[in-house]
Amino acid sequence: MNKTMNKHKTKIILLFFSVIQLLSFSTLTISAQNPTFDSLANELSRISSYKRTKAIELLGILYQMANNTPDSSLLLTRCLYEEVMMNYKQGIVDTLLNKKLENRLTQSHLQPFEKSLLQSAFGANLMTEGKYAEAFPIFLQELENFKNFKINVFIARTLHCLGNICNSINLNSLAYSYYSEALNYTSPDFHEYYFIKSNLFVLLSKSNREDAIDSILYLIDLAEKNNREEILYVFYLNVGSLYLNYNPEKALLYFSKLESLDFDDFFTKALLNANKGVICYINNDYIESLYYYKIAQKIMEENNDLLSLSTLYNHVSILFELESQLDSSLYYSRKCQDLNSQLRSNTIAIETHQKYITTLLDAQEKDLLISKQTNELRNRQLIIITVILLLAILLFVIFYQRKRRISIELSAKLNLQQLEQEKQKELLDANIREITSYSTLVSNKNDLLDQIIKMNISMLDNKENILVSVNKINKIIKENINNDDEWENFKLHFDKVHPNFFEKLKQEYSDLTEENLKMCAYINMGMSQKQIAQMLNVVPDSIMKRKYRLKKKFNLTENDSLSEFIRYIAKK
Repeated sequence: MNKTMNKHKTKIILLFFSVIQLLSFSTLTISAQNPTFDSLANELSRISSYKRTKAIELLGILYQMANNTPDSSLLLTRCLYEEVMMNYKQGIVDTLLNKKLENRLTQSHLQPFEKSLLQSAFGANLMTEGKYAEAFPIFLQELENFKNFKINVFIARTLHCLGNICNSINLNSLAYSYYSEALNYTSPDFHEYYFIKSNLFVLLSKSNREDAIDSILYLIDLAEKNNREEILYVFYLNVGSLYLNYNPEKALLYFSKLESLDFDDFFTKALLNANKGVICYINNDYIESLYYYKIAQKIMEENNDLLSLSTLYNHVSILFELESQLDSSLYYSRKCQDLNSQLRSNTIAIETHQKYITTLLDAQEKDLLISKQTNELRNRQLIIITVILLLAILLFVIFYQRKRRISIELSAKLNLQQLEQEKQKELLDANIREITSYSTLVSNKNDLLDQIIKMNISMLDNKENILVSVNKINKIIKENINNDDEWENFKLHFDKVHPNFFEKLKQEYSDLTEENLKMCAYINMGMSQKQIAQMLNVVPDSIMKRKYRLKKKFNLTENDSLSEFIRYIAKK
């Protein structure tokens, strides 16, 4: 008897693993015709899984906004879509919604995107009713449409729905494929990402439960730190279910955390009570277990949750069998078989449809392969032509660059020659100026000496007037030693050789004296210190002092060259 009970317990726990899949969707992102509408719709999508009353209020506001907006076709379509998705997440069947969707689909003004949105909602409504075989091909078709529209949110949602359908009828490999692909179209910024992850971990728990638990606990830690109540409840539910079989106390801990959250979702309440029933069953408290199952059964029957009901009926049948209530056990066993038959027909239909899709895709892949090979042949030809053209262009560029380089080198040589010629000319001109300046100075001195010689000759001829002639000679010498007229005459000749030399000096250094200007002129002519002393009729040592004072007036340091500075001024 104990072996039979343990066998039944294990079977029930494993069945419940496939039941506890809470369906949730991320916020819908469309080009916003109305930012306020978008923000409310996003909020509705976020809370619709666990706050039914608030979600209904928001839905009413959205319909009111859509009806009061001109050209509101897309907004009204979106309202219908959000209503269907809200019911889907809460496990509520509303047959009137199908008629609303069908009536709207007949309108001629709908855009392709609106039609896809309505068809997707139609498929979700069928899935809520448990008509998986009918919903599956609709979602497959809309998956292709949304991929053509390139809207990642809807691609992820559709793949999520396809995964949930396959998971509900135990097509685990196919469900894993759809869940994995869905993750490629969303990111951790959206709460749907975590729901897909959670569903994927629960699916993987059938082969590695411990890894699945660790993964969900990590997600719980993230959600608790960020106070993400809208995703915490599904994590608590899933990890609690995974703990059921081997650690009921931990399972009860997470179910208690779930109960502490503020939610009013029927579907979650049904699963929570069903799991509590499992814990009581494991603890051999069959009366308490049946109490929780009856609560769950009522909610599931009201909302047409076929898969959960199938598992629940099986468990209730086992409980009545253990209590020796065979009639009741047989009744629930038959109800379980009827639901399983219905679900199996869905499975067969979906598998058949999937095989048809696979065959069709294989044929398309062959066509694509032929097309690809044809394109590759054309591409190769194009590559060959392109390479030939590139080689021709490369040769032309090399030839042009070489010609241009030769031209540049030739031009550079000519420029260097021209610069060298200009430099030589400047040096020649400078030398000519210096020679001219010096010649002028020598000429003036020679005139003076000629005058003295003539006076000497005259003195020798007339010895009586020697004293008078000596006095005249002394007077001439004195006059020429420090003769302002001679200096002015020198300046005039010097300025012809060195234009504006004195003017430049006076403009920049207005405090220069005539003596300073003489020093600058002699230095510029390249005279030695001794020569300058002779010209000024002073001792050579005094020239050093005068140069020092000049440096101070020019703000030069001891290491600066006075002659180079004066030549620099002269060339400006």
